[in-house]
Amino acid sequence: MRRAAAALVGAAWALGLLGAPTAGASAPPVSSAVRAATQATQPFPDLTQTTIHLGRRALLVVVAQTQAEREAGLRQRATLGPYRGMLFVFQGDSSVGFTMSTVPVALDIGFYGANGRALDRLRMTPCPHPENECPVYEASHSFRYAVETLAGRLPRGSLTG
Repeated sequence: MRRAAAALVGAAWALGLLGAPTAGASAPPVSSAVRAATQATQPFPDLTQTTIHLGRRALLVVVAQTQAEREAGLRQRATLGPYRGMLFVFQGDSSVGFTMSTVPVALDIGFYGANGRALDRLRMTPCPHPENECPVYEASHSFRYAVETLAGRLPRGSLTG
């Protein structure tokens, strides 16, 4: 009976019917959201989409899981369509840097550990030049996930599924 009640509470939280879980309650890990990803729509028909939670906010995001998807990122995109951002997924801890080469709009990026704990966040400015002529933005700690949103729209808090 406890399991059924916990499942109902978890489902209600995931649907946004309840606030974020309190300390001590377990929120679904972001890996659950990645596994639940479905085909994305325009302007990202070749990617998948999922809903993640940052703090108390639910965000519909596109997912960049492969090296090619992560490298393309949000380059040459001025609009995200129905999406609130892009989730970058790495198979292990990473310290890779990000550039804004050919990204026409300012972005915020948050870096998160494998457990979803927020590690760092940065504001990135557009760079119309080739990658080797643009600044490299790096987290202060190694990370497993990164989330990019339009500047000023990255919620604070831990990353969960």
